[in-house]
Amino acid sequence: MKLKCLWCLNEEPKVTFEKKAHTIPKSLGGQNYNKNVCDECNSFFGNKQEVNYSIEEALKETFNITRRRLLMVTKQKRQVGKFKSRFFDIKERNGKPRLVVKPSFRLNSTYQRELSYYFKRGLYKMYLEELNRQTDKGFEPKYDVIRSFARYGKGTATVLYFNRVAGMMMMFAREAETPVLYFDRMTYLYSNEQFVEIEFLGHVFGFPITLFSKSDFDNYIEKSLKEKQGLFKEAKVIDKLTDVDLNLRIMNS
Repeated sequence: MKLKCLWCLNEEPKVTFEKKAHTIPKSLGGQNYNKNVCDECNSFFGNKQEVNYSIEEALKETFNITRRRLLMVTKQKRQVGKFKSRFFDIKERNGKPRLVVKPSFRLNSTYQRELSYYFKRGLYKMYLEELNRQTDKGFEPKYDVIRSFARYGKGTATVLYFNRVAGMMMMFAREAETPVLYFDRMTYLYSNEQFVEIEFLGHVFGFPITLFSKSDFDNYIEKSLKEKQGLFKEAKVIDKLTDVDLNLRIMNS
């Protein structure tokens, strides 16, 4: 049976499938890969864009902040490299880590929104590839909105971040070393035909997988927050990366 690419929808032999396409960047500790991503699309996500960094680098740069924070409080079984970032430094104050944007980027007024844009494309990429790997879904036309945004940069993406009430979260041993994307591990993750929620490294995100109206969106938010009552206090539309608690400050409370 010929392989078909999840992103460009081309089949062999028009496209090749020789390289391993990690669903979660290897630089983030990702171990799984999707056989249905062609070499050209795999290369696209890993190559630098017009902003001089790749979509995968936007994911790595941001989630490695969270990963470092979690590794500070867990016993590591495998060696994890020292935290390095082009954009951020992590400094401590009174024994508590805090995230600092490097001066060369702090003065750039468009930097945070640009990085947030590529971060959101990376979230969609990670979601669809893991959905396909875990369930064989993803080729259906209803996922074309995700394909258009993540692969081709068409349209916009509304991504929600759910802020926790307290810094307690359930994670498997060594999950920070080798992260996994979960769709339904916890009952508070609410999804319907138009919106999905995922949990990754303690963060909960929600986003549309197809076209929706304002009433659809409002209805989804209402039902989702009801499922999360007592555990999460709000859902915030991500505009800049500071809208996401990447350094898990909630764990300091």
